[in-house]
Amino acid sequence: MNQMSQTLNMGGMDLMYVMGLLGVFVAVCLLATYLNYMVVEPIRKRRLIYQRIRSNKREQEFRAQIFKAYQENSSSPVMSIVSWLTGWSKVENLQRQLLQADIYLSPGVFICVVGIMGCLGFILSTKVGVGLWSWVLGPFAGFLPIFFLRWKKRRKTLKFEKRMPEAMELLSRSLKAGHTLPSTLELVAQEIPPPLGKEMRITYEEQRLGLSVSQALRRMSERVASQDLRYFVTAVLIQTETGGNLAEILENIGHLIRERLTLKGKVMALTAEGRFSALVLIGLPIVTFLALFFLNRPYIMTLLVDPMGVKVLTGAVISIIFGALVMKKMVTIKV
Repeated sequence: MNQMSQTLNMGGMDLMYVMGLLGVFVAVCLLATYLNYMVVEPIRKRRLIYQRIRSNKREQEFRAQIFKAYQENSSSPVMSIVSWLTGWSKVENLQRQLLQADIYLSPGVFICVVGIMGCLGFILSTKVGVGLWSWVLGPFAGFLPIFFLRWKKRRKTLKFEKRMPEAMELLSRSLKAGHTLPSTLELVAQEIPPPLGKEMRITYEEQRLGLSVSQALRRMSERVASQDLRYFVTAVLIQTETGGNLAEILENIGHLIRERLTLKGKVMALTAEGRFSALVLIGLPIVTFLALFFLNRPYIMTLLVDPMGVKVLTGAVISIIFGALVMKKMVTIKV
């Protein structure tokens, strides 16, 4: 009897111990939830709002500075030389590409950056002692800002086109509900994340400041290098001149863009093996060269010092570039 009572007491103590631990666990969870809801979440929201306001203000300041410099300094020495060599239309195209990549620099500043990078590449390669290759590494370093410009432009375009079907459906539903086109642009600017939402916000603000909707849409098509956006702008321009059911047109455009994105995804999946093979074949010689350069420098310096080694290395680089172009042509399918 005593043994049974002791067993029951021990079982009750274990149960109370477990219940106490469970209560502590629940209390800690509730305290963490309370702190997150009352302290962490408001701080995070205020920080996001502050960052958004600050970034928008900085972006608008950069845009204003660019346009002001573009209007006032079009006759600067750098721009005069560039326009004399390439033509003024090339300079305007460069300004358009900079805006399409969200790089808030004037064409003159960007050209100066390209020149400085080229000079630094030439000087560093000469100091290292690579001889003839300094004439190759210098222009390569100068082209790095151009490669960065093209990468940012393509990255922005892909993000923009990814949100286009959703934006077209939202515009179509809003127009069917009876809203005007400017109000639908404001709605898309609020609901769609950047860069599409940001560009729609700029378009809405431009038409509020006096531009017509057609002019604001044309300016947006110049800021974004997207064929899908041009479909949307063309449809709106035609509808404003000839009339028609714009909501149905936008719905069809959204369906078309969604089908194109699906086809692009299938093409990317089918060409993934070829692109990965090209990446391995191009990167393997470069990685091997760098590894030998750091592990056994006297052995690899023969290719950089000996005249025959320089010829062999030049032939290898030309072969890699030619092979990369051929493989890129093989795996690139325009949709």
